[in-house]
Amino acid sequence: ATCEAFHIKLPTKVVVTIGTESVQEPVQSNMELIFADAPGRPHFTEYFSNAIGEEVLPLTVTYNEVIAGSRDAGPCTIQIKLSWQDVAMNKAVSFEPGDQLGILPQNGDDMVLKLIQRLDPVPSLEQTYRLMTPNEISTIAGPNKEFVRYLPPATVFDWFKKFLDITTPPTMMLLSELATYATNQTEKERLNRLSEDPGKYLHWRRSRWPTILSLLEEFSSLSIPAVVLIYKLPLMQPCFYSISSCLLSSPTCVDLTVGVVNITDDGSSPVIFPDGSSRSGLCSMYLNQATIGATVNAFFREKPQFHLPEDPTVPIIMVGQDIGIAPFRSFWMHRAELMRGGQHLGTAIFYGGYRTQEMNLYREEKLQYQNIGAIELPTTYCREAVQGCAPDRVLVNYPTNEVVFCYDQGLVQMVISDNAFRMYESLYLQNGHIYICGDFHLVRYVRRILRLIFEEYGNLNEYEVKLALQDLE
Repeated sequence: ATCEAFHIKLPTKVVVTIGTESVQEPVQSNMELIFADAPGRPHFTEYFSNAIGEEVLPLTVTYNEVIAGSRDAGPCTIQIKLSWQDVAMNKAVSFEPGDQLGILPQNGDDMVLKLIQRLDPVPSLEQTYRLMTPNEISTIAGPNKEFVRYLPPATVFDWFKKFLDITTPPTMMLLSELATYATNQTEKERLNRLSEDPGKYLHWRRSRWPTILSLLEEFSSLSIPAVVLIYKLPLMQPCFYSISSCLLSSPTCVDLTVGVVNITDDGSSPVIFPDGSSRSGLCSMYLNQATIGATVNAFFREKPQFHLPEDPTVPIIMVGQDIGIAPFRSFWMHRAELMRGGQHLGTAIFYGGYRTQEMNLYREEKLQYQNIGAIELPTTYCREAVQGCAPDRVLVNYPTNEVVFCYDQGLVQMVISDNAFRMYESLYLQNGHIYICGDFHLVRYVRRILRLIFEEYGNLNEYEVKLALQDLE
């Protein structure tokens, strides 16, 4: 079955043909889209693998629990297990502690359906289409058109759900192009102003954090054909999470520790935007809502610069805050398995930090690993202000009352400085490795205190300190 063919003129002189399998010559255009009926449904996993250049695997959710916060009230942190049931898949799965898992997220059904209903005309949800764009290549005989796939054959619903980024705020360029489809002159002029004035655009973006759906609701006169958004919207990108498990202890599943992202006003309360909604991270919310038995498309990405030393007797130091604990959990699990196998290991010291006592993730588990000698937990710190606790430094050793209260995020410097000679001995004298996982300020803090430690205990000059830090990096 075919639809009635018609053409839509896009702002960039793109001719769109809908409904026929034959390629029609565009008139005065430099590009052509064919949006036509197509039989069958594609194997999305195979398509993703070809598009990304990695082997995408369909993993099954077997565990998904909140370990800090609440799913229903504000930000939370979850632990999720993704398993592969097919024994043959074991050959395709290979990762080391410190590696990452790339997740291919999906947009929510409710948002996708609302968006499709705002398009003009409203496309069929059952019809399977294919979308192609020509790639003009030069030959001796002149230009030659070679048609290549832009998206795999699918329904419009599948394209918006699995391929197109509909949650990232539209760019100034996209606003300029969409303004063409506003039938209300006032709205058209406002869209044009937003697309031309960076100051107005940034204020509008920050105050509303608009999605494509909220944009259509705010500018109600926009009458946009489906194929325009399908052509103009960027493709969704994979999100990468540090793996927080190891193959030696979990040979058929992988753990992720995920902080569910919300746009907040003070670090805790979600911002309610003018349209009455809040905004959450696409991939973290996708994983947060994944039910047991659901399939998640994912692939493994090697991070060789974050691997454990080849020599397991080399000492390591780990510095992490909040969910920065994720990759270090894989280190501890791996080291524990090596110890059970009789392997002699060097020291492994973890300096941790968190915003609240609740964010002391895997607390009991950490103490168990300490008891068997897989890690050392000398001190930790917390930014939570507690009634009756002065805002100065209070350090308490593990395993009793291990919380350190303060107001200053830079306390990690103080924590490390209390163990300064141990740091100097492990990193400089014994050529140890240091790993840092947290926000971008953390590296600056650690580099600063290491510089002071090397100067004091190593009696190094400025040039020698610089070389020592470069070696660590």
